Amino acid sequence: MKPKILVIEDNADTRRFLEAMLSKEFEMISAENGVIGIEYARNRAPDLILLDIMLPILSGYDACSLLKKDERTRQIPIIFLSAKNSIPDITQGLGTGADDYLPKPFDYKELLARIRARLRRNADPAAQVVQIGELKIDPTNREVTYAGKRAQLTLTEFDILRLLAIRSGNVVSREDILRDVWRDESPETNDRTIDVHIRALRRKIPALTKHIMSIYGVGYKYEK
Repeated sequence: MKPKILVIEDNADTRRFLEAMLSKEFEMISAENGVIGIEYARNRAPDLILLDIMLPILSGYDACSLLKKDERTRQIPIIFLSAKNSIPDITQGLGTGADDYLPKPFDYKELLARIRARLRRNADPAAQVVQIGELKIDPTNREVTYAGKRAQLTLTEFDILRLLAIRSGNVVSREDILRDVWRDESPETNDRTIDVHIRALRRKIPALTKHIMSIYGVGYKYEK
């Protein structure tokens, strides 16, 4: 059975392009606005959502926030596709709970790599619980707690934190993060996105500020 992808995009030409290109590998569902998209997400159980930001009726930011707050849809990976590509735009998008952000115009091969990586990651989570001091990471239900308090992380934030924790004490390069989390080698596209995710982790779990070290020009390291 083909994985099911929901495209929420108001531009008819973009919808048709995505449907034509992705239907070779995925079952496609399309919605022209966020309200219809949320209804489809709740009732048709897509495996992944491609979401535009500039939408009529309900913005992509608001649609993403609502989807991530709903128990029925919060585990569905969301990739933003948007012409808005500044750091504040990416920060706001990922801050609503999205798992990835790809600026328009996008390269089709890059989009396909992101989709495949996200679907593989969701289908095959490692089962081993990671415990470092007060940090506990449970991949089975994608739950993270610090000092017994549960943190609400996006799927991508979870994957980055788990990678850093598993390799605690060692520097993890940006390239390694890209290969492990996104499963591609596109640092020029994802570099800023990694930084935004790290900032989000530190904001959601303030104690991580003293554990996640930035290694200038290389990457990050989790210190116990």
